[in-house]
Amino acid sequence: MGRAAKTSLVSSGRVSSGRGFSPARAAGGLLAATALGAAGAGAGLVAQRRAMRRLQLRPDPFAGEPFGSLRGRPAPVRADDGTRLYAEVDGADRTDLAVVFSHGWTLTQDSWHFQRKALRGLGRLVFWDQRGHGRSDGGARDDYAIPRLARDLAAVIDATVPAETPVVLVGHSMGGMTVLRYVDENPGLLGRKILATGLLCTSSGGLGEVTLGMPALIARTTHRVLPRALAAVGAGSGAIERVRHLGHDAATLVEDLVAFGPDASPAAVAFAEQMMTETRMDAFTDFFRSMITTELISDCAALGGADTLVIGAEHDMLTPVEHSLKIASCVPSARLEVVPSAGHMAMLERPSTVSDHLGDLIERARVHGDAVA
Repeated sequence: MGRAAKTSLVSSGRVSSGRGFSPARAAGGLLAATALGAAGAGAGLVAQRRAMRRLQLRPDPFAGEPFGSLRGRPAPVRADDGTRLYAEVDGADRTDLAVVFSHGWTLTQDSWHFQRKALRGLGRLVFWDQRGHGRSDGGARDDYAIPRLARDLAAVIDATVPAETPVVLVGHSMGGMTVLRYVDENPGLLGRKILATGLLCTSSGGLGEVTLGMPALIARTTHRVLPRALAAVGAGSGAIERVRHLGHDAATLVEDLVAFGPDASPAAVAFAEQMMTETRMDAFTDFFRSMITTELISDCAALGGADTLVIGAEHDMLTPVEHSLKIASCVPSARLEVVPSAGHMAMLERPSTVSDHLGDLIERARVHGDAVA
């Protein structure tokens, strides 16, 4: 599918979902085939090579950017089920304010690369890898679900933030859902321990209703069979984990198509595909199944107890901007920002814009914290 077709899909408000192949590429092939259908299957190797060439020739403002090179002080975390989670702390000497970043599905803490650079110095910054992602262990398969992530976040906060230090919670995509569920389960902390929340390209529920860029009838059929198909793929994930280096170009093109806006940096697309490829297969499939089968992730009611920033993206095909609008509509005091010309990976596409909004949120939290201290 060409760039013009991609832009047309996004502009129509339809949502498409898909990923690549190797450990995660196996499920990605399934999702991409489901989302793109016969058109993708019939594109052919020649068309794929041409599309890849167009991507590689696209102007790249982030060519040579050392993605994944920023490191902080490692902080050991144990979830309440004993799973080892990997976290890092920047500014570990700071106790005035902590900002805890939760990344999205198939990513790692390094997806906050630009924000980590821009926001250093504003407080204690905590970055962690969700279970089954990055350097964190996987845990039990039946715990790859949104409620579990809220408990994991609680463990990260307890292990990395001093008891007296106020917190700003920031989450992207599945990380935003993690924040939402944590807030639901700890409403008494809002306005006291938790001073603010930043929710980037995420959803409070209803992801199972998106059309995946397909006609409604096909989409409804897909929603019926996709959870069972994902469960079947996940059941064989041990074997699939050993299948590597298959369909790299196709995986990159799918990543560009569904996760990024129309003029995304090829280097950023490649970095996102790398993170996706390294995600454990069982985490890949089961978290996706949890997201699309959980009708209500959060009612967002508790968000009113703290300063709330909701950031959507104009060309987000995975958690469409309407999902950001819905969250903001539930919180009268929320600030809503829509990043133009960006897709689901807005923090990698328009890093300055996202960092500026988050920086403002952090400074407001600092002022609030000083006022109540």
